[in-house]
Amino acid sequence: MKYIKLWLRVVVGIVLMQSMLGHAQAITEQEAAAEWLKKMANAVTSENYQGRSIFHNGSQMMSLKIIHAVIDDEPWDRVVHLSGEPAEVLRKGGSIKCLHPDGAVELNAGAGEVPLLHAFSGDNLVIPEQYQLQVGREGRVAGRLVQIVNVIPMDRARYGYQLGIDKETGVLLKTVMLNRKGKALEVFEFVDISIDTALSEDDFMPGDGVQWIETTPTQLAEKAEGDGKDVGWTAKWLPQGFMLAEHTVRHLSGSDVNAHVYSDGLAAFTVFMEKLDKIENVEGSKQRGATVALSRRLPTPNANYLVTVVGEVPMETAMQVAASVTKDD
Repeated sequence: MKYIKLWLRVVVGIVLMQSMLGHAQAITEQEAAAEWLKKMANAVTSENYQGRSIFHNGSQMMSLKIIHAVIDDEPWDRVVHLSGEPAEVLRKGGSIKCLHPDGAVELNAGAGEVPLLHAFSGDNLVIPEQYQLQVGREGRVAGRLVQIVNVIPMDRARYGYQLGIDKETGVLLKTVMLNRKGKALEVFEFVDISIDTALSEDDFMPGDGVQWIETTPTQLAEKAEGDGKDVGWTAKWLPQGFMLAEHTVRHLSGSDVNAHVYSDGLAAFTVFMEKLDKIENVEGSKQRGATVALSRRLPTPNANYLVTVVGEVPMETAMQVAASVTKDD
């Protein structure tokens, strides 16, 4: 009996030691992956590059030309659509515009950018608690060696990511957005790229087929907010870690539309609320790649409203958020 007790103590000790070693190894791997993300974030404000890429979201594939430079101490990006209708996305610091044949449209910060390119800040890198980092294998993208970093969600309310980071410079060369089964929903990948190239403001001038229309900050504010009033409402349920990042009231097509943007630091979705003039069959849902759009009618004693959730989250998440929206008294 004495030997059995001693044997049990030894076994328990080994199990505890293995558990502690495994935890330490997980922390080390998390830290190693975080170092790669820091290098990626620093490249946004230190590297100039241009190249061609593809973006595939299941039913649609686009070819793009990407130009990135640090000008006046802030990152500038120009994304040129090489297939389909002429279009460009131009980002100068925090100002983002979408250029097309009819003119320019001001976008919210974060819209129309290379996926996850600006999700992290090089000076203050924060990894959301809802994700686990993992250093993956090495690979090649656009003929360059990359380090794969996996960003794994800790719950079913969000997607995961696989990042291909250039080993030499830290430039993000590939992003894959994955569902919980590991299926690729969206893929962004450079097919050729030139890094550390000399770029100037001239490289960010609009190309043929699109128009640039300058608007003053005052005009932009009026365009974004219109003359509408905030319609008080609340989303009673949000996935853990998602917080309100932006709130605007817009005047679109003669209607006041309230928009709340929620983000967990990586993923984001927007909840729109607008008053319906008449009861219509406006409910429905659709998904393209990782982006979902879901609408439901919200009846109240005095009016009907339309709640729409749009973003890169699973459909189940969008459904729960939409179902939880209530009109404030």
